[in-house]
Amino acid sequence: MPEALPLSTLNRLSPQQFAAHFAGVLEHSPHYAAQVAAARPYRDAESVAQAFAHAVQASAPEEQLALIRAHPDLAGKAALAGELTPESTREQAGAGLDRLSPEEYAEFQALNAAYHARFALPYVVCVREHTKASIFEGARRRLGHTPEEERAAALHEIGRIARLRVLDLVAPEPPHPQGAAMTVKVKLGENNYGKADVRLFKVFRDGPRHDIKDVQVRVAVTGDFEAAHTGGDNTGLVATDTMRNTVYALARDGLTESVEAFGKHLIRHFVTQGPRVERARVTFTQHTWARMPSGGQPHDHAFVRQMPKHTAWVEGDGQGFTVESGIEELYILKTTESGWAGFHRDAYTTLPDTHDRILATVVSARWTYAAPECDYDAVWQAVYTALLDTFPDHFSPSMQRTLYRIGEAVLTRCPEIERIHFSFPNRHHILYPLERYGLDNPGTIFHADAEPYGVIEGWVERA
Repeated sequence: MPEALPLSTLNRLSPQQFAAHFAGVLEHSPHYAAQVAAARPYRDAESVAQAFAHAVQASAPEEQLALIRAHPDLAGKAALAGELTPESTREQAGAGLDRLSPEEYAEFQALNAAYHARFALPYVVCVREHTKASIFEGARRRLGHTPEEERAAALHEIGRIARLRVLDLVAPEPPHPQGAAMTVKVKLGENNYGKADVRLFKVFRDGPRHDIKDVQVRVAVTGDFEAAHTGGDNTGLVATDTMRNTVYALARDGLTESVEAFGKHLIRHFVTQGPRVERARVTFTQHTWARMPSGGQPHDHAFVRQMPKHTAWVEGDGQGFTVESGIEELYILKTTESGWAGFHRDAYTTLPDTHDRILATVVSARWTYAAPECDYDAVWQAVYTALLDTFPDHFSPSMQRTLYRIGEAVLTRCPEIERIHFSFPNRHHILYPLERYGLDNPGTIFHADAEPYGVIEGWVERA
């Protein structure tokens, strides 16, 4: 193994010297090191590791497959014959794979055979991050993969292996000589960490008529995390992988009503179970589904996804909570009963007055609550219904007027809501000039213009 060198030195090496230094990062594949050498300089060792990962992900599928197959079996024939690369020899020895009992050796041979039979690939895992027990647990899980999923899993593990090998090859920078620029003093500011894009789908099977919840969840916790940032001490930190598992586990019995109520349930758990967690925030994006009509009746267990999404944001310390709910991606339009006239004009104004136009927007709305507890799902449905009832019920001289009118309707119908915010991007539908083709256009053919577009936003609050 080459001697570790500071990155300042590595950045000054010739491309050939740099590639030779990192030639063993990816198993029997030194050509990737040459690609990484060409992208210098790098600011830190993690950047070098990321460059190797990007080089692999950008390579052709057949190259990726060859890279996976270049890895040896765990405790396989190459290991017994002493034919492993120096890097693989150290890694397998570090996991104790060179000191197996006859029973353990037989178990590894069965594992390798199962992988070759199912995928025609070796079982690739970053053994430095595992024990013998977790290696087998991961193999049992991954044997259930499709070939495409397993190739992706193997490439992910190769990235983990490469990262650790890169870190072995990069030494800390030497101290600055006296009089050189010193590191600036800093302190840790606001920070959080968590798990994003947890895809949760629950089926309620209490009877022949099923219900479903289809939610993307994001968890973020705040607390006493300074030691992890400033000293690399992870004591008491909850792994984000654990957060993901917790969402699924608690959903079994805890997701019974609204996602807002489930958010409070999750926060109580994270604050009480996380030694260093003081507060938590859970964000939800819930896809809405309607029952599929079949034979003129709503079906008991067949559904069709709808356009609007139910969003929610819950934050708290396990005792008190702040809740905000919302609607996203609701595309609404009316073909008449809207205008835009009497506005200010200056030297750059070209838009004519109109008293009959298409009014279209993609609604984003969010609201806060006046009460600490309520039926959040019922309130969301009431807001949605008020919005659909009010948008078409009046002549709209401006999107601003419509925003205010909808907000007024929501606050009238929903005493649980304190205030509501709307964002209305104006999706312009412009009359297309057919005159150039000798045709008239009696308000029937439009160009749906994507951008640029106006945006009208505002809160409507109780006075």
